Amino acid sequence: MPRNEPEIAPQDVLKANIEFHSALAASYDRDQPHFRPENRALVSAKLRRYAEEVGNRVMVDLGCGTGFMVQLALPWFRTIYGFDVTHAMISQIGLSSGRVVICQADTGFIPVQSGVADLVTANTFLHHLYDLRPTVAEAWRVLKNGGVFYSEEDPNFYFWDALKDLPATQPGLLQREIDAVQKTDEIVEDTCGVAASTVRIAEFQKMIRGGMKPEELKNLFEDVGFSSVNIQPYWFLGQSSVHHDQSAEDAQTVDNYLRRVLPLSIPFFKYLRIEARK
Repeated sequence: MPRNEPEIAPQDVLKANIEFHSALAASYDRDQPHFRPENRALVSAKLRRYAEEVGNRVMVDLGCGTGFMVQLALPWFRTIYGFDVTHAMISQIGLSSGRVVICQADTGFIPVQSGVADLVTANTFLHHLYDLRPTVAEAWRVLKNGGVFYSEEDPNFYFWDALKDLPATQPGLLQREIDAVQKTDEIVEDTCGVAASTVRIAEFQKMIRGGMKPEELKNLFEDVGFSSVNIQPYWFLGQSSVHHDQSAEDAQTVDNYLRRVLPLSIPFFKYLRIEARK
């Protein structure tokens, strides 16, 4: 959540991310929720669809971490480039396929030729940046005409804003969501030994700026040059509990209803999904 922080510079955010993700690297694949089988299946299906729609020659993954997107893309793309600033994360990525190229680099300037990528991904990544524009501009540059940028799991400002002023103690499901929003930095400090202040800076767009507004993201992508930008909120409050405690069908029913009443329901969705075409 937004807090009174000392003035933060771009290099502070970069340094904090390296420290934060170096501490998480060894257990990242085991602990992060997007590695759950149901999410891996959903993302894999999307990558397959993009490969069929726009081409499967080259995919570029920005903020590749330990290779979540890289590994899922292997069945569908011939060559995959991954870029990340944290050596401890990218050292976890398997290279045995011979079709994966990994580079430790700031995503604001990546060593890839212009116009070569069919797909650029940035899953669970954009909210770690101080300034999104250089990375979004690089995505546009390396994409071919007709290529697609795709990202997920960046924080919806309207969800974070709705929760920030609620009392700290709530019943059941709502308490878990409040803790996830208000106490992530403290939880990581307790479990991983990374200072809470470092976690907040590393999660800059979420914990310092309070989330990302879809209308501002749309303006940014269009200003950089993308011709078609579709930003959708997703993952409603309590979706995991409905999916696992009731059924996937019940979760889909709730999701369908909330989408029918957008934009009124936008504070109920935790994340934003971005699809932009060059």
